[in-house]
Amino acid sequence: MKKIILSLSALTLGATPAVSMLNITQKQVITEVTKEIQAKIDETSVLFKAPIITNAQKQNSSITTNWLNEQKVADLSNIDSNLTYADFNNQTYDMTSANKTLKQIYKQSDYKYANEDAKAELIFGAADTGLSLLENSVDDNGLKPQGINEFLNWISYVSFISGDKLKADKFDDSILKLSKQLSFLKAFKTFPAPSYTKLISEGVITNKGLKYYSLSNLNSFVSINFGLTSETNAWNFKINESNIENTFLDSSSKMYQEIFSKDGDGNSKHSFQFNQQSIEYLFNFIYSLSWYIQAFDPYSPSIESITDQNHIFSNSKTNIEVMNEVYNKPISKNDITKKGLSGILQLVYDVINSKEDKNGYKASRTLKILFQVDDDINDKNTNLDFDTKVLKANKGNAVAPSFRVGDWQNNSKKSNGLFNAFFASVFKGFLDNQVSGFLGWFLGILSLSNENLGGIAAGLISSIFSGIDMDNFFQKLSSQLSATLKNMYGWRLVFLPIGGQIKEPLEKILKGLGFGTDDSPNKPHKPDITDDFIDYLDKIIKKFSNIKISNESEETWSIFNNLFNQIVNEKGRLQSLLKVLGVSLPIDISDKSLKEIFSTKVFGIFSIGDLLIKALNFIDVATPEIFKVLGLFSNLLGSDICKEYEFYYKGNDKPLEIRQVLGYEPLEDGTSDLAVIWSMMKFVKDEEGKNKVVGVRLKDDENSDIIYGHKAWKMLLGLNYDEMSFYDNSLLYWLNETLASGLTAKVIQLPIKVARSYVDNTLSDIQFNRNKKMTYWSNKELFTNEFISYTTDSKQEVLKYNIRYKIKKETYLNYEVAVYKENTATKYKILSFNKK
Repeated sequence: MKKIILSLSALTLGATPAVSMLNITQKQVITEVTKEIQAKIDETSVLFKAPIITNAQKQNSSITTNWLNEQKVADLSNIDSNLTYADFNNQTYDMTSANKTLKQIYKQSDYKYANEDAKAELIFGAADTGLSLLENSVDDNGLKPQGINEFLNWISYVSFISGDKLKADKFDDSILKLSKQLSFLKAFKTFPAPSYTKLISEGVITNKGLKYYSLSNLNSFVSINFGLTSETNAWNFKINESNIENTFLDSSSKMYQEIFSKDGDGNSKHSFQFNQQSIEYLFNFIYSLSWYIQAFDPYSPSIESITDQNHIFSNSKTNIEVMNEVYNKPISKNDITKKGLSGILQLVYDVINSKEDKNGYKASRTLKILFQVDDDINDKNTNLDFDTKVLKANKGNAVAPSFRVGDWQNNSKKSNGLFNAFFASVFKGFLDNQVSGFLGWFLGILSLSNENLGGIAAGLISSIFSGIDMDNFFQKLSSQLSATLKNMYGWRLVFLPIGGQIKEPLEKILKGLGFGTDDSPNKPHKPDITDDFIDYLDKIIKKFSNIKISNESEETWSIFNNLFNQIVNEKGRLQSLLKVLGVSLPIDISDKSLKEIFSTKVFGIFSIGDLLIKALNFIDVATPEIFKVLGLFSNLLGSDICKEYEFYYKGNDKPLEIRQVLGYEPLEDGTSDLAVIWSMMKFVKDEEGKNKVVGVRLKDDENSDIIYGHKAWKMLLGLNYDEMSFYDNSLLYWLNETLASGLTAKVIQLPIKVARSYVDNTLSDIQFNRNKKMTYWSNKELFTNEFISYTTDSKQEVLKYNIRYKIKKETYLNYEVAVYKENTATKYKILSFNKK
């Protein structure tokens, strides 16, 4: 009877507890396994794969468990179930109780192992999160403020958890050193060109004002680089269009007088030394010059309709008449807003595009804008000579000298080429140091003041640069100058000889240059100083009027005979000029002009000119984008926050020292903006070591509110948290501007995509290697279960068995397991787990 009861009890264990069905109160111990008991062993043993693999393979328990949790039980055992390891165990065990037991098991030394992939997972996991946030912060239209805010929160978290392991001093010094080398980038913290609003506020209303604004910034550039100060006539000029010609000439000539001045030993007081602060003025000059040239865009007749060099902008109006019209027009807001450099590039465009421009009219269009002096231009320019444009002195009479001052004397104050006023002021400044005393007074009487002489010199230089035929001027120069000087030497004022007052100081200057002596540059020299100089001048002019086109040809050309247009239009001129300048080329282009070179086909498809135009167009369009990148770098390398802001602890009105914000002593050269912001992302510690939130406020503005916490450092980066927008000219502003172009955004997104691929591949490699190892270690063929006993009573059932785990050939580890289930429960609990 007893055997029958035991058998019935064993057969019914899989459904309802035997003790309940049979109402047996004494303990039942079964030592032989049945099919039902074996099923219980198989089901309950699944849970112990995690601690067994952890112990046997010396793996991190969390990694082992997490991997197993995602696997199907059918792949890990002989149990036919689609449930995962985690779900199956949760169905089989009271996991609250089981986890407490497992936790105690994993505390034992044989089960405590570090995650060998932890470091890589931490780094690449953080990178994965950061990249995801970054990808959500950037699109083809630029930055998304909300996405950037979340990305910054993540960076702040990384900064905080890094603690002292990644203080700002780790990178502060490197940024400052790079910033010092690239300090010129500070000019790009704002867009390096004046805005329309700025021009108007500075008094630039018309193109006339724009011309002088351009020249004024050129002077500022020169002034700073020569180290002038307020005590030494540093350039400080305000635009006032009502009387700008006079005020500019006076102020500019005073500055150049100082630049050309000598000390007591005859050495220059000032030397040119590039100062990076001058870059702002250089760009103001470049852009305003470009806009001034663009103001002539509406005046562009077809090449076929242009009849001469003096009607390049209009068939009915002379060039100077057009310049007067352009002068009086208001500046173009549209051109200025474009921020391109089309005007500066116009000269090259005109040359390259003037394939049918046989007379070089279009090619020299920009030169006229920059340099044309007056309207006295005709075929061969016969009106351009020394007597007409500079001075013609007749022989003196019994009463007073007889002379005529040339047309260029007032060149500096006319509506003409942009650089005439500049050249005139430079020459006047130079002469103010050279000509004084009786000679200065006397030349003033003759209307040949330093101002007039400066205008005359500017007229000569500008006429050469303007691309017109100067051959007539230079052919007559030496003879006309000689006649004028000889006549002036013989002047008398009533009975008083005054010619000597002109001759003596002039010949003193010439003698100082060696003329009339054995050291004369004129070989052989003439004993008379003036004659020696005139003879040398004549030789120089003839030399430049007879330059050989090539060694094989007798044909010559004059460097003064429409220089620019000969280079563009006539064969051989380019190489001849390069020879004059001492430049040799590896190929012979003696039979080609510049225009012909531009027309040369490359691979039989595009001409060199076409390719160059494409390149210039790209530069013109890309220039603002390039400046945006420079603006971004200038903010990254900036070190101005400490100069502009004060820092506070929340609840304390006393400004902090910067060392309290940084957590270390600032470097000798200060600290970078990024170092301050990185430090503010953490909770800064006060003197007692407690975490404090830091706030910022503009210096010298006690009425402004202090902004604290994440809003503060985000503001310093350029994020307006409340409005979810970017502050002008901030780091995020320039980053957004850089990315605002779809093309630029795609280029910037490329490294993000590369980083994403690298992170994904690395994480995939970690996962692949883990899968490979865990798949092998969890193979069900490595596990064998051996029944020990099964016990039931009125309260519970207890199942004991041994799990044998094969770690290598003929080497096994044994674990004794005991699990139990209360009769009133449906799930098992762990009674014991021991390695034997």
